[in-house]
Amino acid sequence: MNFFINKAMGLGNSGVEHAQFYRAKCFRREKLPYKYVFMELVKNLHEAMEKWKIGEQEVINIWEFFVLGDAYLFEGVKERYAYKETLIVDSTNTHRVKETYTSSGLFIREHFEKSPNPKDEKTLLVSNYKTEIFDARTHEKKIVFQFLHHARRNRTIGNIHLYNFQGQHLFFRNEILFQRFFLHYLAEKFEGRKNFFIDRGEETEVALFNHRPKNTKIIELIHADHLSDREVVSAPLWNNYYEYLLTHSQAVDRIVVATKLQREDLLLDFPNGREKIVAIPVGGIDDIDFSNRAKEERRIRKFVTASRLAAEKHLDLIIQAVVQIYQEFPFISLDIFGQGGEDVKLRALIQELKAEDYIRLKGHSDKIEEEFKRYDAFISASFSEGFGLTYIEALNMNLPILTFNARFGALELVKHNENGIIKEFSRENDTFNIEQLKSGIYDLFFAEFMKDTRFSVAEYQESVIAKQWKELVNGL
Repeated sequence: MNFFINKAMGLGNSGVEHAQFYRAKCFRREKLPYKYVFMELVKNLHEAMEKWKIGEQEVINIWEFFVLGDAYLFEGVKERYAYKETLIVDSTNTHRVKETYTSSGLFIREHFEKSPNPKDEKTLLVSNYKTEIFDARTHEKKIVFQFLHHARRNRTIGNIHLYNFQGQHLFFRNEILFQRFFLHYLAEKFEGRKNFFIDRGEETEVALFNHRPKNTKIIELIHADHLSDREVVSAPLWNNYYEYLLTHSQAVDRIVVATKLQREDLLLDFPNGREKIVAIPVGGIDDIDFSNRAKEERRIRKFVTASRLAAEKHLDLIIQAVVQIYQEFPFISLDIFGQGGEDVKLRALIQELKAEDYIRLKGHSDKIEEEFKRYDAFISASFSEGFGLTYIEALNMNLPILTFNARFGALELVKHNENGIIKEFSRENDTFNIEQLKSGIYDLFFAEFMKDTRFSVAEYQESVIAKQWKELVNGL
């Protein structure tokens, strides 16, 4: 069995979850068994699974397992219930207890307290300090845990009690010990070889690396740039999310990155890792019918971008560049697909620049490739792009790409003056970046490169990527 381990998934997800979804699709194609394993308590997990068309038998949640029992490992949730939340407040209108009945059959009681804000002594914080989980069918208490303050990691889960687990009362001082017990139990229950694919979670790494169950392999996925910087070549500063892995790399059997360029960059620091470090794309496209070629040249007028509405995507730079171009070429337009925390800020910027008629926030789309058919070019201002699935989807719809020379996805997917335009960027000078985007837009207006960009993503067809995953699993 292949276990895809992550912290959580939800109704809206990051690139890590979408990478898992695509890997599952490839495993199904090659008839490789798998289970998603989630380590956080996700109240609306099954509503999210419905949205993303994930079956009950495909998922194991650690908290649900310790309530629902062994059959859940293989069958998933067999009966669904009405989701319900109740909030109890005190005389000061402060949250004190929240009770939730999940659709999977858990009854969760969260206890809240007021405590001093460590960052501001004049204020109090209301936070969850203890959670109890019951079997909603019988109201038998199954789990209790607390949130504890940690000097370096802020709030952590600890003092975990399991009640009547196979007739025993078990106690775990921290989440690492709890996960370790669960993962060993999981390995015992499934026959044959077990492969743990760790997509996210330092707690899982610590739980497994030095206490690996028998007959198991560990595969770690790197979903972003593994470096914060390399100012000193001999002393790279690791990305915090991957520091534990990269300082304990001897504990894993394979490290999978999304691009060949990132693999080569990792090999600078791990020159003996040519067998261990593997490049497999985390997303792709349906197999291409190359006989259906694009026949008409496209005049570049309508631009599109799609991403989380987050500060690191620098969508404000794109908006400002398009507004300045519009003064000279009023036929240009820009649509932005996505959701996120920058929505209000971006809307305000568009209004401030009086650009509502030709720059629009379109929200989330579940069928982004279909949306791309209505546009002429894709534009990105991200400074770092671990893979760039939307780049591939755009190229598959015959859209050339304008992008900064971002590690690693942009540099691997976009070939300058062939299927797009690549521009340099500065982390300190936004004026320079806006001018670079404007220059790239001008280049696209007058470019004469290939009209069928699909050929540049032939190696990202699903059949090709699925075989790469099969080869990795069979080679462990």
